[in-house]
Amino acid sequence: MANQHFQIVIIGAGPAGMAAALTTTKAGLETIVIDDQKDSGGQVYRNLQANQEASPSYLGQSYYGGAKLAQSFADCGVIYRPDCTVWQITDKHEIALVSRGKAELITADYIIIATGAIERPMPVKGWTLPGVMSVGGAQTLLKQAALGADDAVFVGSGPLLYLTAWQYIQAGLAVRAVIDITGAKQWRSAILFAPLALLQPDMLAMGRKWLDDIRRNTEVINNVSAVEITGQSQAEGVSCTLSTGDKIDIDSNHIFLHQGVVPNVNLTMATGLAHKWDHQAHCWRPVIDVTGRSSDEQIYIAGDGGGIGGAKAAAIAGRLAASAIVARCGKPHFLAKLYYKLRHLHYLSIRPFLDRLYLPPAHFRLAQTDETIICRCEAVSKADVNAALACGASGPNQLKAFCRAGMGRCQGRSCGLVVQEMIASHTGQSMAETGYYRLRPPVKPITLAELASLEGPWPD
Repeated sequence: MANQHFQIVIIGAGPAGMAAALTTTKAGLETIVIDDQKDSGGQVYRNLQANQEASPSYLGQSYYGGAKLAQSFADCGVIYRPDCTVWQITDKHEIALVSRGKAELITADYIIIATGAIERPMPVKGWTLPGVMSVGGAQTLLKQAALGADDAVFVGSGPLLYLTAWQYIQAGLAVRAVIDITGAKQWRSAILFAPLALLQPDMLAMGRKWLDDIRRNTEVINNVSAVEITGQSQAEGVSCTLSTGDKIDIDSNHIFLHQGVVPNVNLTMATGLAHKWDHQAHCWRPVIDVTGRSSDEQIYIAGDGGGIGGAKAAAIAGRLAASAIVARCGKPHFLAKLYYKLRHLHYLSIRPFLDRLYLPPAHFRLAQTDETIICRCEAVSKADVNAALACGASGPNQLKAFCRAGMGRCQGRSCGLVVQEMIASHTGQSMAETGYYRLRPPVKPITLAELASLEGPWPD
């Protein structure tokens, strides 16, 4: 790459990253967008341009609603680096990345991190068996390769669970059942915020349609207090216990789990940015102002990586962060910033309702049996974690030395929140006091050969 310095580096080409790029390039700022996927769109608009040719109707109107944004991004003239992994951001704002087996460094005046969200872990018994995967993974197969599994059981709660089950049904795939873990307590907590949610009538109507279509085509099981996935060498079914004490057993070789999404904070934490514990959403999120500016004056965070808001809110957040940077570069547009702030608040109006309704109960956030795997990478069970706590491990980072939980390839993405809550429960501390894993670069695995290919100077 001839130019190793850019005015703006945007990490992530989902709704937030694409929208931010439109704003910065229009203002004449030299911008590069880096993304680890092969095409732009992020998870929500994954494989959108390819799917537009065949236009499978089962993906739904909300999916194709991203077509204009994706096309505008493709035409805006931004430097776009797909299939490229960012593994470190240094104190000097050097961005270390790997592309086609070669590592390199670029620098920037400003950085926008738009790395989106990840699914919250759901550590039920049997969740590591072959045949079990996340709902996000099941949806990716549908979008990327038009692949799905007949007679799958969907387990959990949240908009993505219902959307993907609806997409499966629209695609002609048989859904064996949907097991909804949303409880009466969550409904009572959320109902007070229903008036705010009414500011988003289209989203409410769309969700209502998904649920109605699902109920017409498959069994929906509510009032569930416990779930286990049965099987020895592979998933063979689901056993769920109702709040009445009754049990329901469902045979299936394909189980899809989901209980919401949380900000993907691995890169922002490894960069040393300030974070806070969000008590309502029960997750960590970066400390940002209304424009997305982080504790580092030159780094902004846009989209679901700064707090879950959905695709439309993410796109506006990208515009807002980019507008703030444009203003700092001497091209103020006060009315544009005000407009984006108001639009962002409007799209977020439904979140207090959704966050309370779909916050998983503690007994679904934590494993219920000793043999349940907590850390998938290192095969650490609930019993292993409890043994380490009994031996004196008092925090997530100390726990690594006792049982290796969090030391695998995913760097805690699939176990961090579970381990943190287990420690908090054991010590009596709050989640904020307990803290999280100390995340370090590389935030994604790279090979020694890739690291050795980096031409000096090396990042600090």
